[in-house]
Amino acid sequence: MTERHELRWGGFAGLAFVVLALLGRFLPGNPPRVDESEGTITGFLGDARTSMLIGALMWAAAAGLIIWFAAAFAEAIRERDERSDVHLALLAGSVLVGSALFVDAGLTAATAFSIDGRGAAITVMLYELTAVMTTMIGFAATLPLAAAGIGVLRTRLMPNWLGYLALLAAVVSFAGAFGVFATDGPFIAGGTLMTTVPLLVSAVWIACAGGYMIREHLPEVSTGETIVPQT
Repeated sequence: MTERHELRWGGFAGLAFVVLALLGRFLPGNPPRVDESEGTITGFLGDARTSMLIGALMWAAAAGLIIWFAAAFAEAIRERDERSDVHLALLAGSVLVGSALFVDAGLTAATAFSIDGRGAAITVMLYELTAVMTTMIGFAATLPLAAAGIGVLRTRLMPNWLGYLALLAAVVSFAGAFGVFATDGPFIAGGTLMTTVPLLVSAVWIACAGGYMIREHLPEVSTGETIVPQT
């Protein structure tokens, strides 16, 4: 194995993702639910137009960062368990999530872009489309989160509690995706319970895993009879 710092830079990418994702989520403020009145939705979009566009740009950048983080994480798993396909599931899932995040960022920007020159009905339709898309991302996130958790537990790449935390985040994200079936109430698509809570749980795991990657306090990898540290 050659000496390199992909893990460290991947950890920085993970922490940067967390920062941009949380800013992108909370910068526009607390958005109304899709079951609220047309006037409430259009009024919020009009007031938060600039912050929503900035938030969309942050999410677009975060989409690439999560793939970078997951690629470095997957490489660390592959080096310790080459016979498993867990690292491939992690990498494939992260590409799916990153792509979905970028599309969702584009939809958010389109929703806020020309709010003043567009009919209220079309604005509400775009708002609902974005809410459903955001909720469905939880379903996509289940694969890489579960793969990361299994990879940690199989390889002892990090403490076991981080593996269980990733699995918990996968379960929460999977459950949140079922918000697409609700038409009102706290479980509605795009609501705090079905989108923000899964984001926060996943962000905690990514921040913790990214911290370990930056410090590079990972188990050493055996190569033949020698021990090569991960640097």
